[in-house]
Amino acid sequence: MTLTVQMTSLTTTFFLVAARVAGIIVTAPFFSSSYIPRSLRVAMVFMLALILTPGLNAAPSMSGGLMLGAGVLVQFVVGTMMGLVLALFLSLFGMAGQIITYQLGVGLAVAANPGLLSEGSFLSEWETLLALFVFVVGGGPELMVIALHASFQAISINAMVIPGASFGFVAGLFQTVLEIALLMAAPLIITGLIVNISVGVLSRAFPQLNAYFFSLPINFGLSLLIFVAILPLMLSVMPTIWQHAWTDVSRLLVYLEGHA
Repeated sequence: MTLTVQMTSLTTTFFLVAARVAGIIVTAPFFSSSYIPRSLRVAMVFMLALILTPGLNAAPSMSGGLMLGAGVLVQFVVGTMMGLVLALFLSLFGMAGQIITYQLGVGLAVAANPGLLSEGSFLSEWETLLALFVFVVGGGPELMVIALHASFQAISINAMVIPGASFGFVAGLFQTVLEIALLMAAPLIITGLIVNISVGVLSRAFPQLNAYFFSLPINFGLSLLIFVAILPLMLSVMPTIWQHAWTDVSRLLVYLEGHA
């Protein structure tokens, strides 16, 4: 009888842990990429849950079907929120690349990326893949596992309610990510604004001048020069942005713990 109860408790704990791990695998950068086979992602969920389960214990009340289903849902949402924080910071590189592409005047050149399950301009895809490379080289997958382990100290495996402040925190990151993307593309935006204002002044001074066709090569040439000039800066900023992302993951755990 005792063995049966222990096996039931371990099975319940395993499902709860696997739900949180699955939430991360579905949303976090690198883990959610289709470059990783689906069978391998399922295996990662199984192995991580198997490793983490012995150190955790689910409450006896979780053994009921309805309670277990609600607990699995809560754990999946917690994992999804953790992965979403990192996914938001990955998306800012794509947004910055998209803005730069339109500023260069080649926004119609759209390419599909089956690996990232998205499509966008060539600069958007290039910056996203480069940011993903920096994430992996910087130990992102290992840090994600460490954050996963720490999350069980922040919010219990038996939790049935997620602190509402954590949802507000994740929603606020959308504004932060947009601001960073605009800052990365700001030199190109300012360049385009200056060119357009200058061409507008010339067109008023010389009405016979075809301002539209006159501005295209100038805008493209200057924007391309500015992009090449700031490219080393963008590469050096990527690790700092990922550090900021990990800081926000830690802040999310504080919100989940209910201390914020």
